[in-house]
Amino acid sequence: MPLRRRNPRKKIILAGVQGLVIGVVGVLLFGFILNFANDKKIETAKEDEKVTTQKKEEEKKIEAAADGLLSFHVKQYGMFSSKESAVSFMATQPTLEKAGIVKVENQFFVWSDLFMNDVPATGQTEALPSFTKNLFVSTKGCEDPKVKKIINILQEDNLSKNFFDSIAKKEDYPDDLMTIIQAVSTFSDVSSVMRLHVFSHYLEKNPCIELSF
Repeated sequence: MPLRRRNPRKKIILAGVQGLVIGVVGVLLFGFILNFANDKKIETAKEDEKVTTQKKEEEKKIEAAADGLLSFHVKQYGMFSSKESAVSFMATQPTLEKAGIVKVENQFFVWSDLFMNDVPATGQTEALPSFTKNLFVSTKGCEDPKVKKIINILQEDNLSKNFFDSIAKKEDYPDDLMTIIQAVSTFSDVSSVMRLHVFSHYLEKNPCIELSF
């Protein structure tokens, strides 16, 4: 029986081809792993940047509340020379049952909501004429850090009883805060209404809070 002669040249070529394929696959696999690692680094960097940006924004809010002016928008229904006149006006207007009276210098304003941004359009005609007013608040003259913190927290968008209940360090805020929140929540848990009544309460109690238009 004739023996087949082995072809060493063919084996060398085959081994070379296999080595080439393995090398190409290895390079591709290495490139894939490297790209995956780079993508992960980029994703992590973006997340870190996002957290850092959010932290800086919070720090800016605190700094603004302590030394600068905070901007709010309010819906106003009237201005009166005495609190009695403002109360009498509200008593004749059932739609203002959740409104508040805010004293600025020697004038008394009837406001229904205090917003962070522009007053949202309802698309409905209101029974009472009103207009939007932009106001600025400063706690620069307040020495009590609790006063600064309560005004600063009013910059949060979604205020509610649950929001205030979830505050971890309530001792950093005025002692009567939760009492006020409980009282307001009995007739409204709307953020703009709650913000208004919390603001007017501490504005009245703390002359160091400056309000300007």
